[in-house]
Amino acid sequence: MTCWTGGPIPRSLCAVIFVLGAVGAGGARAQTSAGEDAGASKPNRFLICEATDQSCLTPDPNYAAVWSFDGTTGVVVSPAPESGTRLTIETMSQDKIVIRRMDPSGCSATYSGTIHDNSVTGTVQWVCSAHPAPATGIWSAVFHNRPPTAPNSANAEGPSAQGLPHRLIECEGNGPCNGAWTFDGLSGTATWFTQSPIRARLTIVRSDPDEITIRRTDLTDGNSAVYHGTRKDDAYSGAVIWSTPDHPGVASGHWSASIPQTSCEAGAGLSTGEAMRIGQNALMFDLEDGAFGCYLVAAQAGEPMAQTAVGLIYYQGRTRDVPQDYKQAFFWLRKAADAGVYAAQRTVSDMYMLGQGTPQDRELSRFYGEKAAEQKRDREHQLERQQDREDRAADRAANTMTGFVMGAVFGALLFF
Repeated sequence: MTCWTGGPIPRSLCAVIFVLGAVGAGGARAQTSAGEDAGASKPNRFLICEATDQSCLTPDPNYAAVWSFDGTTGVVVSPAPESGTRLTIETMSQDKIVIRRMDPSGCSATYSGTIHDNSVTGTVQWVCSAHPAPATGIWSAVFHNRPPTAPNSANAEGPSAQGLPHRLIECEGNGPCNGAWTFDGLSGTATWFTQSPIRARLTIVRSDPDEITIRRTDLTDGNSAVYHGTRKDDAYSGAVIWSTPDHPGVASGHWSASIPQTSCEAGAGLSTGEAMRIGQNALMFDLEDGAFGCYLVAAQAGEPMAQTAVGLIYYQGRTRDVPQDYKQAFFWLRKAADAGVYAAQRTVSDMYMLGQGTPQDRELSRFYGEKAAEQKRDREHQLERQQDREDRAADRAANTMTGFVMGAVFGALLFF
């Protein structure tokens, strides 16, 4: 497919080609039915040794304490639970970690260490309000519930690609699940569907049956992140540490991801909402045949955004199984336009002007063009007033996400 100049929305087709070429195969809260349970993070336990001398660096150190982490926050669980003591992983990369400890007594400590396979060694600085001068020492730790990695040698292989996911839809914190991650073995690409899509390279640096560590490098600004998570069924969750080129470990948080469903089986009895969600999953990964089948289910049930998607797929003739068909495109887009979808109104206006799939009619072209312009003005006023934001927050977030995905794939000029 090449960009062309004979149609009413050529720049959108160029946008499509840009997306497909740059992303290759590019995910929204997939399978939120897996929900928060599937996203629960399994705590990581550290066996801890700390001392003012070198004893924690001996071959058999005295691991006198156990720390337990859930994501980036943790507690001291032995030799006796220390109520009120807070542990926070402030920085973590593939080979560095910084942990801060706050005791209810007013004392604090900062543990800086280097990760070697399954262990950590480094320095600790203690500070107490009663003794302002800091004291320093040595600490070491082992990951109690994480198996050691293979030794680093010329013959050692990286994490096995066997059993790794091919696609994941990723969510960060409490934000939208708008990341589409695609893997080919241990390497992958990612796209986050925002108003200005973010793209990154992914590398799986560690993979065990129930744990995974992934490094992300953004393609535009050099920002990076390390995701460490545990697996439960078809879902992952855990801690993420974000870094900028000038500020390693600048922030931390939680992430989750799930293996998405990307096709709608005939006779599956899917609701309109389910078909829309699965269709959006497929569209985020450029699986347009799967997306078309799901959107058609929702379009036949009267969903205007699905009718828009079906109409645009027919209009652009983007798949081998769905060739360009202006009559079918006009049929579905006219329904969506009459239901008030801006993208459909704009395209129907152009189709009436050019006589595509319908007799040429300048009056109706002007009518739908004015409807689109009016709706755009109303939308701008609505954003300014922000009326009913709290009551409509969930619906607007879903519609905005759908608009971002469709805009990236079908052409940003069609969606606002």
